[in-house]
Amino acid sequence: MWLLVDGKVLRPLLALAGETRVISHGTTAARVPPERYAGLAPLPQAINELGEKLAAARSDIDRAVESSTAVVQEQKSRLSTLLRDLHEGVLVCNHQHQILLYNQAALTLLHLTGDLGIGRNLLQVVTRAPVLHTLERLTLRVKAGRHLSHPMGVTAEFVAATTDGRYLLEGRMSLILQDDDVITGYVVTFDDVTAELAVLGKRDAVLRAATEGFRPPVANLLAAAETLSDNPDLDAASRRAFEQVILDECAALSRRLESVTDDYRSIITGAWPMSDVHTGNLINLVIARTTAAGGPTITLTGLPLWLHGDSYSLVVLLDHLVRRLGEVTGVGDFDLAAETDGRWVYIDITWSGTPVGSSTVDSWMDQPLPDALGGLTVSDALQHHRSELWCDAPRPGIARMRVPLPPTVELHGHSDRSAPSARPEFFDFSLLRQPIATTELGRTPLDQLTFVVFDTETTGLRPSDGDEIIQIAGVRIVNGRILTGETFSQLVDPGRPIPPETIQFHGVTNDMVRGKPKASVVLPQFHLFVSGAVLIAHNAAFDLKFLKMKEKVSGVKFDHPVLDTMLLSRQLQGQDADHTLDGIAKRLGIQVVDRHTALGDSLLTAAIFLSFVDMLREQNVVTLDDAIRSANILVELHARERAF
Repeated sequence: MWLLVDGKVLRPLLALAGETRVISHGTTAARVPPERYAGLAPLPQAINELGEKLAAARSDIDRAVESSTAVVQEQKSRLSTLLRDLHEGVLVCNHQHQILLYNQAALTLLHLTGDLGIGRNLLQVVTRAPVLHTLERLTLRVKAGRHLSHPMGVTAEFVAATTDGRYLLEGRMSLILQDDDVITGYVVTFDDVTAELAVLGKRDAVLRAATEGFRPPVANLLAAAETLSDNPDLDAASRRAFEQVILDECAALSRRLESVTDDYRSIITGAWPMSDVHTGNLINLVIARTTAAGGPTITLTGLPLWLHGDSYSLVVLLDHLVRRLGEVTGVGDFDLAAETDGRWVYIDITWSGTPVGSSTVDSWMDQPLPDALGGLTVSDALQHHRSELWCDAPRPGIARMRVPLPPTVELHGHSDRSAPSARPEFFDFSLLRQPIATTELGRTPLDQLTFVVFDTETTGLRPSDGDEIIQIAGVRIVNGRILTGETFSQLVDPGRPIPPETIQFHGVTNDMVRGKPKASVVLPQFHLFVSGAVLIAHNAAFDLKFLKMKEKVSGVKFDHPVLDTMLLSRQLQGQDADHTLDGIAKRLGIQVVDRHTALGDSLLTAAIFLSFVDMLREQNVVTLDDAIRSANILVELHARERAF
């Protein structure tokens, strides 16, 4: 009887228990075979129903988690974007001072070369006492309920320093509270005030030098002069001695005054807001201002450079100087150009004629500049830039006024400043992430595909804010050959003015696009040209954004596979290389022609891509699917870097 129970009941139950455990960890298709346990019916059927409900519950949970994760990721992406654009350093910490989130400005202001590290203790990089004291103050304020009526709420300001003591930080701490006023962490924003405090210290020193420092030599001068006045019968030797004292003290006063003046200029230069300014933009703004006022005609000449200064006061100054020169010389046409000798960037105002005399130029120094902030004069604007001005004749028949200005500074200690470009890196991850083709097209080797390399020129860099396409061009690559006879190039009427500061980059003027077809007409034509081809562009997300935003009005959809030569360059040459078209072309030895025209850039990008195809093959990136897969990995990595 026991054997019968053991064989028919107990052993099947043990086996059923084992299969039940498998179902609890298995997939949605995991089931107990009812026919194997017919003698235990309806238990197997009940277990299968339970397994189905468990699988359904797991599926619901997975969908809910996936949906919530997507929402959180979107919110985190938005927060990261906001933090990235802030000039202030931002740190989010928990109650134990562990860093949960930070932006790039925080790294810059703390002068750190590597990442802060999520989970790292804030007190390892910032002095402890001010942070702890501020947190204690705010905690007591919340416990007492005073944060509800306090003018700063749950926020307090403090001054700290980096742990090495080299940089002073002006901070603001705000508590993170739950609904029941439980403190879960805090947000710290801060600015580097090292330079500001240094300026204040230097200003105090200049004031002391200008007051107390002048007292001894003035007293000596007064004593010597009184002695000479009270003793007209002094012998010749004594008189010469007192006269020498007067001469020496006058010389000392002159040197001291020169030193104080230099220090003063240094202070007002450092305290006045300055930034790196592109001379092409600067001169175009001068041209616009002078033309609007009915002044002389100005022509921009020479190559653009970068200088460091206050753009607005320089525009006002140069406009004033051109108009004064026009009044004095009677000349109606001037050239404005930038030159450099390494130490200074010279803004040169040149004209046909003779130089203006120095006495005339000196008489302009105290003239107030129209519309300048704070009633600045010509002399004030020059002193803020440690500058002066003069006229000379560089060659016969040509006169020139030179205004030397400081060159651009290396921001945050970096000396590898990139050449000015009309287009920064533009990442829209929804545009750059692509599905693997998994078709015959995706399995085709890159050197056997048909490509169209294209480029756009635009009114600006913000398509979502109304910037428009003004030119689009493309060139076809077939079987590894650039078919220069099969190109597309068309100017587009943007329906809005082209800003003068962008014309210097692409050379497309308002007159050139006037009367040209709209994007709604041109894009269907371009869509027909790229039919059946894989698209290639440099910094492709930028161009794609403009195309995608015009799909509705143009009635065509650009859903082609896309490869980005900027991403390919990062894959092949590392993250730290120069990934601009100019930088890549220089390394590959490709001649740059017609740079910053849509067709010229398309041809240059096409030559770069063909060089990349051979390099990709060496990394086992052979097919279109291989290239898209590699690009998606880089996009994901870049998205994660920006998220943290």
